[in-house]
Amino acid sequence: MFTVLVEGLQLYAYHGVPDAEREVGHRYLIDLKLEVDGQAFETDEVSDTVDYGAAARVAQQAAEKQQFRTVERLARVIGEDLLNTFENLEAAEVTVRKPMPPAPFLASHAGVVVRSQRDPR
Repeated sequence: MFTVLVEGLQLYAYHGVPDAEREVGHRYLIDLKLEVDGQAFETDEVSDTVDYGAAARVAQQAAEKQQFRTVERLARVIGEDLLNTFENLEAAEVTVRKPMPPAPFLASHAGVVVRSQRDPR
């Protein structure tokens, strides 16, 4: 077992509680921490890991395919899509951050961390 990381994936998507936020959109930063049941460290085969480029594409497509009101739901859907795409992925920890969130306070980011894992076999 090992962990594949994708950190700082940037994309523009249309999520948020107010209708205006879903219309205008916002930039998002996404981190993926993927627990893989594979042997790529011995075999040197991509089929024995999760291709981090493919994982990033899954996350981007999940963020673009529909709108969500909460970043919690967005993170959960990304995790579920990753688990459904990669058979050797045991768990996915997805961090979604919204830089400079539109709120009555100043913060560099607001966001969540959601862990999704495969049901025990």
